[in-house]
Amino acid sequence: MTQPMNARSETVVVYRDADYASVGRRLLIDFIDTAVAGTVAVVLSVIAWMFSQDAAGGLAAVASWVVVWIAYFVLLKGSRFRTLGYVIAGARIVDRTGQRPGYGALLFRLSFVIFGPANFLIDLLWVSTDLSRQALRDKFAHTYVIRNGAAPVGTGRVVYRVYMVFGWTMLFPEVSGS
Repeated sequence: MTQPMNARSETVVVYRDADYASVGRRLLIDFIDTAVAGTVAVVLSVIAWMFSQDAAGGLAAVASWVVVWIAYFVLLKGSRFRTLGYVIAGARIVDRTGQRPGYGALLFRLSFVIFGPANFLIDLLWVSTDLSRQALRDKFAHTYVIRNGAAPVGTGRVVYRVYMVFGWTMLFPEVSGS
């Protein structure tokens, strides 16, 4: 027996509109987390550079950035402790089932950093107009940033919505309240 394309076996949850992190809250999170991870990465890369006598110092400096960003934005964010930005802003990140997202989803979400400052501007515009305040990277990773004390108010179903982004047509599975 086959299931329709839009059927999902997982239970998906919905939150009150006010529970999704606002643009201001998300900006605070991004500012704090970028400052913390950037500072740690700079310190480690300077140390690696100072103790290296050859070209390997540059490689070690770059590697320290990669390690710090993955440790902070994937491992720490995916843990019950959360990043400093999430703690201060009183927010947490969840998947469609209301649980902490997996490390794969967080790593995929982090990969949007390659777009640099443009990603920040796109997120700023996107989040302010999205009903569930998802950034574009959240849509791809199936994650939501919600207030820390938020509890699901019900369940929903997965629906597919078409978005036109910079000339690209994208189909995203989203949660619709039922």
